[in-house]
Amino acid sequence: MNGLDSIGKILPFLPVILLELGLIIYALVDVAKRKRIKGESRVMWILIIVFVNIIGPIVYLIAGREKEEAAD
Repeated sequence: MNGLDSIGKILPFLPVILLELGLIIYALVDVAKRKRIKGESRVMWILIIVFVNIIGPIVYLIAGREKEEAAD
């Protein structure tokens, strides 16, 4: 019965956990795909994305990405 109590405590936070994981995965894939990023330090952005919880990926997506140049 103790295991069911633990699941019941985690269940309300599941949407936030899934949102955070989704943002982290999306931001990490974006860092890997981009040719250029602001600050020119991929390691710095990866550390921010992974260790600053839900705020890190949002900061990267807003401030860390360089605009892609249009293809001719």
